[in-house]
Amino acid sequence: MHVQPISTFRLFQEGHLLRNSIAIFVLTTLFYFIGAELRLVHELSLFWPLNGVMAGVFARYVWLNRLHYYAISYVAMLVYDAITTEWGLVSLAINFSNMMFIVTVALLVARDKRLGKNKYEPVSALRLFNYCLLAALLCAIVGAIGSVSIDTLDFWPLLADWFSEQFSTGVLIVPCMLTLAIPGVLPRFKAEQMMPAIALIVSVIASVVIGGAGSLAFPLPALIWCAVRYTPQVTCLLTFVTGAVEVVLVANILALTTQFSLFDRCYFHAALVHAFGH
Repeated sequence: MHVQPISTFRLFQEGHLLRNSIAIFVLTTLFYFIGAELRLVHELSLFWPLNGVMAGVFARYVWLNRLHYYAISYVAMLVYDAITTEWGLVSLAINFSNMMFIVTVALLVARDKRLGKNKYEPVSALRLFNYCLLAALLCAIVGAIGSVSIDTLDFWPLLADWFSEQFSTGVLIVPCMLTLAIPGVLPRFKAEQMMPAIALIVSVIASVVIGGAGSLAFPLPALIWCAVRYTPQVTCLLTFVTGAVEVVLVANILALTTQFSLFDRCYFHAALVHAFGH
C-alpha cells in the first residue's frame, strides 16, 4: 500500500492560551449551530452533537481541564442563544446542563488517564458507556428543570427526552473523539479495501428507504466488517458518521410525515443505542 506524507496540524497546543481559547469558542459555536438547526418540532434538538464533541475534546487534552476553558465554552453557548433565541435567563440553566455533561465525562476520563486506564479497549469502552450514562442523567435533570418554561411538555417527559438524546449521542461521539487522529501519512487504499465502507453506505441508504426502528440495525453487519478490516479509530469514526446520518435522515422523514411525539423521540434514541451500542 502506497503512502503519501502529510503535514501535521494541531488545533490545540499546551501553553497557548489564546489559540486554545479561540479554538474552544469556535468549536462550541459551530456545533451549537449544527444542533440548533436540528430543532425540527420541539424547542429542543433531536440530535445534539455539541456535548459529546466538547466532552471528547476536554477529555482528550487533559491540560484543557481548566476553569477558564470551561467558562469560554459556556460563554459561547450563551452568546449564541442571546443572538438567536428569546430564552433569556432560561438559557443559563439549559446551557449549564450542557456543561454538566461535558465536565462529567471529561473529568471521569481524565481520572482514568491518571490511573493509567487510557487505552481504548473493551473495558474502557464499557467505562465510557457508564460515564455517558451518568453524564446524561445529570444533564437531563438540570436541563429538564430549566426547559419547562420554554416547552409544552412537563418535567418527567422532558427528563426522558433530554436523557435519551444525550445518552444516545454521547455513546456515539465520545469514543470517536477520543480515538480520532490525523495520520502522519495518507494511505492509498486499494479498491477491495473500500468494500466494507461501500457496504456500509448501501446499508444506511437501505435503512432510511425501508424505515422503521428495526431498520436502524441494517448497518450492523457492515460495521462489523469495517471493525475487522479497519483500525479502531476508523471504525469509531464510521460508527459515529453512520449514527449521525441515520438520526438526521430518519428524523427528517418522521417530522415531515407524522406527528413526531415524545414517545417517538425516546424510542428512536433507544433503538439507536441498541443498534450501535454493541
